[in-house]
Amino acid sequence: MLDERDLAILKNTMESVLNERLAKSETAILEKVDERLAKSETAILEKVDERLAKSETTILEKVDERLAKSENLILEEMERTRSILENRIDKVEREVDGLKQYYRITKSENDNAMLLLKLIEQLSKRVEELERKIA
Repeated sequence: MLDERDLAILKNTMESVLNERLAKSETAILEKVDERLAKSETAILEKVDERLAKSETTILEKVDERLAKSENLILEEMERTRSILENRIDKVEREVDGLKQYYRITKSENDNAMLLLKLIEQLSKRVEELERKIA
């Protein structure tokens, strides 16, 4: 059998082997954990980047869509306003044309009245001359 000294040597040898194996195992485990953490971090960052890109694209699409709707609403309102203004301008032009026609008719009547007055005046003069001749 083994004496105490042999047992102590054996115990020390076993402890050193166990310590060495535990250290190696701990190192291997830590390396694997570090590797997996690095992979997880990379995967998470890639997913975050991907989701951010999708969100950005979605936001930009929605902004573009809303801008297009706003632009269309503005254009429709401008078209409606233009139509209203064109109708008002047409109405004013018709009224101005009516006033021009009325002015022409009135001027023509005034000219005719002046001609009649001149004719009456000339006839009056002729009648006076005839009356002087007869009398």
